[in-house]
Amino acid sequence: MERVDHLGFLIYFGERGSERIPLSQNAPFFTNSDPDMPSASVAAAQVHDWLLQNIASTLEHISERVSAKENGPTSASDQDVSMADVSTSSTKASTRSMGPSFIEGISKSSFVKQASDLKESSVKVVNCHESVIYILAPLRYATVYGCSDATIVLGAVGKAIRVEHCERVHVITAAKRICIANCRECVFFLGVNQQPLIVGDNHKLQVAPYNTFYSQLEEHMNQVGVEPSMNRWDEPVVLGVIDPHDSLSHPAGVSDVQTESATRLDSDQFTNFLIPDWFGVESAESTKDNPFPLPDAYTESQERNVSMSLHLCL
Repeated sequence: MERVDHLGFLIYFGERGSERIPLSQNAPFFTNSDPDMPSASVAAAQVHDWLLQNIASTLEHISERVSAKENGPTSASDQDVSMADVSTSSTKASTRSMGPSFIEGISKSSFVKQASDLKESSVKVVNCHESVIYILAPLRYATVYGCSDATIVLGAVGKAIRVEHCERVHVITAAKRICIANCRECVFFLGVNQQPLIVGDNHKLQVAPYNTFYSQLEEHMNQVGVEPSMNRWDEPVVLGVIDPHDSLSHPAGVSDVQTESATRLDSDQFTNFLIPDWFGVESAESTKDNPFPLPDAYTESQERNVSMSLHLCL
């Protein structure tokens, strides 16, 4: 804990001008430390990943404020993609006057955004339920919050994606890094260059390799710097313990409960996710297959499924 506090010379928590609080009091690792007892050691890798996540969140906050100053208020609203097979009657998608583009309240519908529909390089998907949402664009940051029973496809995210307070959601994304917090029964199909970060109160999470593509995917990945040759989907890092004062997380009197990690999706349950080609964008450099190499077990399972489908068709 003392060495973490030494980092306070370089890293400052809180708004500028506010009281300086020791870094260890902001970190989730030392919440149960007894001041009269020697503090427990924490792996440097855990501290490193926690700091990276907080720095990424801070950069997102700064970019939102800068964007608000540069763009100013706007009365224009985003236009939904018009397609016969996509219902938008119950959507409430909007772009607020400052900060990222918000996609809110989608219920029992399919919803699509492409790069030309987005005015910002950050997106927040909030309170969407029983829907399929496609955001096929290059992004810097993305947030998925409070969603349930939905499939959410995020094109390419160059900085970080955060998924929080979601239940029974499938998230498919190509990204530099992802942070998962307080989620239940979710499956993440990932093409990520850094280890997935798992924090908070999570239950029955599963991770799997990336499982889709669309015609502009590799172009978007190049724009934001996501590398297809490096996929660390199966190396989740678990940080911290569950808050012992949160009675909803675990029974009273139980402390030092480690945050639950994620398990690998069984290769027999792995399938490709097909994104319809609504826009007809085709060129010599169009993406025609999943750019992330699959592990052998998932490739074999995929081949078996294709073979079985052909057999049934015949």
